[in-house]
Amino acid sequence: MAIATVAPKNVLLVEDDPALSKLVGGLLDEAGYSAITIGDHALIGAAVERWSPRCVILDGEVLPTGQGRSWEDAIAIRRAHPDLPVLMFSADSDALAEARAGTSTRSRAASFAGIVGKPFVIEEFLATVRGVVDRTPSVWDVGRHADEGIRVFPDITQQIVTAWPPTDLFAMVVHELRTPLTVIRGQTQLALRSIGPYPTRERRALETALQQMDRMARLIADLLDQSRLSSNALSLKVVAFDLVSALTAAVSRYEYGETRRLSFQRPPGAIRVRGDPERIAQILDNLLDNSVKYSSADSPIEVSLRVDGVEAQVRVADHGVGVPAEERARLFAPFYRTSRTSDMPGTGLGLHISQKLAERHGGRLWLDSSSDIGSVFAFALPLAK
Repeated sequence: MAIATVAPKNVLLVEDDPALSKLVGGLLDEAGYSAITIGDHALIGAAVERWSPRCVILDGEVLPTGQGRSWEDAIAIRRAHPDLPVLMFSADSDALAEARAGTSTRSRAASFAGIVGKPFVIEEFLATVRGVVDRTPSVWDVGRHADEGIRVFPDITQQIVTAWPPTDLFAMVVHELRTPLTVIRGQTQLALRSIGPYPTRERRALETALQQMDRMARLIADLLDQSRLSSNALSLKVVAFDLVSALTAAVSRYEYGETRRLSFQRPPGAIRVRGDPERIAQILDNLLDNSVKYSSADSPIEVSLRVDGVEAQVRVADHGVGVPAEERARLFAPFYRTSRTSDMPGTGLGLHISQKLAERHGGRLWLDSSSDIGSVFAFALPLAK
């Protein structure tokens, strides 16, 4: 009787950092896959032909010119192997957002089957890989391309190059910083899975380390946003969307206590605005995060949304530390921390970046009022015509 053999679940990992390649390769092997790792993007074609992987995890390599080649490589793979899914594995927040939106010419041509940002959560990373590998090629392909006719792979010429978001030396430095941070975070998550003889103390130490990594990741993201805003190199993916739904989702992200702190006075129906939903969510998250962070755990936070003329106005009122009158003029300056918040975690960039993002959308962000018993921040966006 012939014994049936099970084809190995080969996964090709394209990652040029040895430490990160070793970490991710180990995670894939432990999860039951057979990881093939390469660091040279020029070898992708040969590796695919030799190993016949079930998917490709593609790192976002940054070239000496400052441009990334994830899109070019993904498009080449999709042209040669239409049924082979490709995962984007990148620390570039703009590339991740563009891939998720899937509206640009190159994102449609690359047709990423999944997206994983760096740093990553192990469980989410493995779930993404599992969802792609266990999906049958026909279902994956038909569902993705049913409405594209014969233009599954549009001609990729100079139009793609000119669509690349501007990058510079600072972006390259940020990319290099995120790689070791991803490795450190991944190893710490693995350590959490193997708690030793002193579980309480070890877990507390590891959770503290993860918190500091998250703080570092936020600082890196803020610095990159600040650099791109200063050089007018921040790209926006502008669409029309419902601000009521966006604000409802933002409020729900901060309702994690046993008792409800946040109240949302919402108008009936939808309020349509035009903007980049991810960047608008970033502004809303910053306002809500500040209101939670700089007020006591049992104090209420009131959120409201209304239409005033040709704009929608959001107000976030807290009962926190307030802003001293003599410091309000500098509140939105980069890296500025008030005397009442200087001993709390933060970069001093959140409000500055949020205000600049609001202005890039044709809107406004300002401190509406403040006292010793709290502050009210207001954010306005033009209504969609």
